[in-house]
Amino acid sequence: MIYKAMLSTGIEGLDSIIGGGIPEGHTVVVYGSYGTGKTTFGLHFIYEGLKNNEKSVFISLDEDEDSILESAKSFGMDLEPFNDKLEIIRLDVVMVKESLEKVTNELLNVFKRMNVRRIVIDSLSILESLFDEKERWLAISSLRDIIKQSGATAILTSESDKSGESTKYGIMEYMSDGAINLKIIRKHPLEEPVLALEVVKMRRIRHSRKPVPYMITDRGITVMEGAEIF
Repeated sequence: MIYKAMLSTGIEGLDSIIGGGIPEGHTVVVYGSYGTGKTTFGLHFIYEGLKNNEKSVFISLDEDEDSILESAKSFGMDLEPFNDKLEIIRLDVVMVKESLEKVTNELLNVFKRMNVRRIVIDSLSILESLFDEKERWLAISSLRDIIKQSGATAILTSESDKSGESTKYGIMEYMSDGAINLKIIRKHPLEEPVLALEVVKMRRIRHSRKPVPYMITDRGITVMEGAEIF
């Protein structure tokens, strides 16, 4: 399959690992435990699109707009000058649970009205926790379907399970075109932990599954391509 474009993640050192970026139209889940930089990953992706004049939507199930803007600014990503290209939406998870079809229809209308190219949803684990197994699958597949209908490229964030090797409920990596695992690795319980990124899956793209170390600094995430974890 030939893609129209590869969209840069905006994260230093990552694009080359995944063949130049994320294929246009892909939906990729980024998952990990608390403090691994999942939201920051999504902000990089949105900011890179805005700098390239791409209309973008950031959907949060936790933080309000001011908090998202401040988080981005703390990493040197000022989103405010891009108000005409960016829509930040705070989703009420209870409303989603009670009116899933209405919410997804409204979101799809926003995506189509904007002709959106990039979408981030952060974090779907909050939504997943409200549903039983059958409803959870329906809710996540409904969101995936409207993203596909919009033609946008999307990052969905999720907490990992206790093992750190899967998403919390083991659903999202199967529904997505790609999956990136952000891990905290300790060689010894008393030693400083290392952050590591593993590209678990990226459909129709050749990539290594070898975990690579990364850092979170005041400029966001930097992947240390070619470096060893220990």
